[in-house]
Amino acid sequence: MTITGVLYGAALGVLLLGAASPSLAQTSDGNYKFTTNQLPDFSVMPTLANGQIGFVAYSGYVHLNGVYNGVGGQSHRARVRNYGNIQLADCAQANVCTYQLDMRAGKFVTVSENQGYRLVHEVYPHRYYDTVLVNRVRLQRLSSQALIQIRLVQNPGLDSQDFFMEPRTSFIMSNTQYYQECGRTVQMEHPTVQSFGHNVCVTFQSVPDQLQITPDVMAQEFLIYTVFSTTADEGMDQIAILQRLTDAEENRLHMTEMDKLWERYGITVEGNQELDRVVKASAFYLFSSLPAHNVALGVDKYPFYGLAPAGLGRGGEVEREYQGHSFWDTEIWMYPSILLLDPINALKVLRYRDVVSSGARANAAKNGFQGFQFPWESAFTGTEVTPDCCPEVVNYQHHITADIAFAYRQYFYATGDMSWFRDDACVMALETARFWRSRVQYNNATDLFDIRNAMGPDEDHPDVTNNAFTNIMAAHNLFFGEFASCYCQQLSPAKEEGKEFLKIGRGLTLLYDAQGDFHPQFDGYQSGTPIKQADTVLLIYPLQHPMNVSTKINNLRKYSQVTRENGPAMTWAIHTIGHLELNETAEATAMFQKSYQQYLRAPFNVWSENGNNEPGAGNFITGAGGFLQAIINGYAGVRLHQDRMVISNSRLLPGSRSLHLPTIEYQQVQFSLTVQSNLFVIKFKTAGRSGLQLTVNSKDEQICKDCEYSGSEAIIRLTTTPEANGCKLRPTTLNIRVADQSDSATTNSLAFVTLIVTFLLSRLF
Repeated sequence: MTITGVLYGAALGVLLLGAASPSLAQTSDGNYKFTTNQLPDFSVMPTLANGQIGFVAYSGYVHLNGVYNGVGGQSHRARVRNYGNIQLADCAQANVCTYQLDMRAGKFVTVSENQGYRLVHEVYPHRYYDTVLVNRVRLQRLSSQALIQIRLVQNPGLDSQDFFMEPRTSFIMSNTQYYQECGRTVQMEHPTVQSFGHNVCVTFQSVPDQLQITPDVMAQEFLIYTVFSTTADEGMDQIAILQRLTDAEENRLHMTEMDKLWERYGITVEGNQELDRVVKASAFYLFSSLPAHNVALGVDKYPFYGLAPAGLGRGGEVEREYQGHSFWDTEIWMYPSILLLDPINALKVLRYRDVVSSGARANAAKNGFQGFQFPWESAFTGTEVTPDCCPEVVNYQHHITADIAFAYRQYFYATGDMSWFRDDACVMALETARFWRSRVQYNNATDLFDIRNAMGPDEDHPDVTNNAFTNIMAAHNLFFGEFASCYCQQLSPAKEEGKEFLKIGRGLTLLYDAQGDFHPQFDGYQSGTPIKQADTVLLIYPLQHPMNVSTKINNLRKYSQVTRENGPAMTWAIHTIGHLELNETAEATAMFQKSYQQYLRAPFNVWSENGNNEPGAGNFITGAGGFLQAIINGYAGVRLHQDRMVISNSRLLPGSRSLHLPTIEYQQVQFSLTVQSNLFVIKFKTAGRSGLQLTVNSKDEQICKDCEYSGSEAIIRLTTTPEANGCKLRPTTLNIRVADQSDSATTNSLAFVTLIVTFLLSRLF
């Protein structure tokens, strides 16, 4: 039974209020919920998103996946008026309402209970119908015997300056009047790469003047839908589909997808409730900006457009909250946790870079390089959109291209997907390697290759030579390119190209101070010089560069002592992992607590970019991603390598009695991992496949569904190399003089001269 298309009958209302659905019954765990009696400042309000639409709770604007407005560095997420910003008029009175973020259900809930009735308002982006924002209002009689009337307030933002809007239109469906506002973005990001603006239509209904239940009705539920589409017809079609749903169906479709995500991201810390809530909030804010695994088809929308540091719900203002741009934050800080928990979405994150690769090619050509040069900040086109404020990162921070290739390499490690490698990764590996081939400079004095005019992660030191992080990342990229040139020979017809990649990769300079037994951050770095954030420390993790234990210790100690105290949260997460690897548990605990305690903001555990209450980007999921790596790759001890996954050196989180990761996926095999005080337990959710061997505490075991093993070390190893036409991905090695190389393009002096001439010509044209 429906009333005006959104009003559900009393019998159904009583049923829904009296008994939760099976999915909702799981939300009783209080660690998924944050509640307050007073709304905080906008900067620390929670973000709700589903990979397609995102908004800050109670905000007048929505942001849509892939929709940007503004030229070049002015490009930002276009602000769409949010007619789904509906609030309870009852709450205008001070402290009469409670506000709750229910992460388990992905909903922001407002409750008013007075004058003999209870009013519950939920707002959420639907996880299955991912272009739909849902408002659900439940009115339930308590002690009152009279007619109950309540008022809602619809509060969209002011007219958006990001769109040219057409006149409003309307239609009636199932006795309900709907309105539509359609428009196109005002500016295009790049005049040659982008040839069209973004079309957006909002389909909505005006909130009734009042909602009521008569004395004979105990409870009633009201549903209000707001649809964001590319055309008016599509918005109308979506409303027609939604109106055919029962409330139970709509909620089931949403919660099914929420369940799937929590089955992967629902990391649990037992014995430390505060920390468990931090972990769940971090996972929630990270995956909120990712798509559901299963969404309604037949809706026109962009492919997934990556992850920005402040997520999908923020970034609508120039020079604030990174404008919705993607940085290295995506591949280095957020992506690794997603990869091991959720490779389905990890692949979608990577494919964003495929979508914008034409912009990366144009960027390289503009700067006189070959292949793909990904910009420091990327949005719709893949061209450089860093604001004018920050020319140094544009001119020098080129490691992002190698960071992206490294993420592709990690996906190959985790999945061994040769079809994907052939169809997607080969082009990426080759074109990014070609960039580095044209970017390096041969040093005749050392017989090595330098990367000059660079900037590593430490942004306090631009225009340096041979930054250790950059050079190792570039070497990984070149080795990956050599493998791709062999496997996809049709894309690399010049037979010597792979050998050139190999020669340059092996010949890249890696600075090492033998007396101090550490890696200088760059050529000329003086010990004791302050730095902004983790840079050379990243060689320990995620690069896992082979080095003596003493070198790891010295790298970590030297740079820990000079790192800015107000650096980003990810730095302390990396230091945590380093100390754990060195069995320095007390130091790891201090760094781990430092990595989150100063960056979380009450009352909804929203991540902030800066610590100690300094202003910074809200919903800073870059920090959340680094924090989760400290748990998965640090305390849980999970490490990904080229031919194996290793679980060892696992430890409990501070002040806890167990750590449970519900899903880790490697080479299409899924298992859970539970860390206890002196061992871990792995339980397989799926059977193994040929080519994989499990070893637990040096004993070979079977990979079978529901098989469970306990121990202190487990290795899942590839027993056969993925089918690669006789091609091999070689281990990355650096600092080998050209004269000392034997199996790359160094067979004679003529080949070497040819390489140098090619390099010089690439710098001229």
